[in-house]
Amino acid sequence: MDFIALLLAFLGSAASIAGALAIYSSQAQFAETSLWPLPGLILFLWGMLGLLGFIAAYLIFRAASLRGLRTLIFITGMFIPLIIIGALSIGTLVAIGFLFFLISTLILAIRKKAKLLESIGLFMLGAICNLGLLFIIITLG
Repeated sequence: MDFIALLLAFLGSAASIAGALAIYSSQAQFAETSLWPLPGLILFLWGMLGLLGFIAAYLIFRAASLRGLRTLIFITGMFIPLIIIGALSIGTLVAIGFLFFLISTLILAIRKKAKLLESIGLFMLGAICNLGLLFIIITLG
């Protein structure tokens, strides 16, 4: 089951990185203005969440660390604001990566017997932290 969770995390990571690169390249072809800092930072954040999520799942697979599971739960929660803010643009593509990470996180949390309230708290903390980060990026952009 851990290998299936790792495979799902890899698919979530691939969907996140490929989606961010595809959106950036399509916007770069048609945009008359600069794509930096917005939406470039948002797309960079999306790709980095995918990469860091896979690294956390890999650490759980290799070392069975509780720290890796907590990190994966936190990163999975960080996808929620991207789905909400990008509802009309990138939200559906972010949702694909999010679903892969969510299923992977659920499998690993059940296998490692994670505490439910702590997991929900970390998930929501990730969502709130990323929402704050997105507001800062949007304000500065």
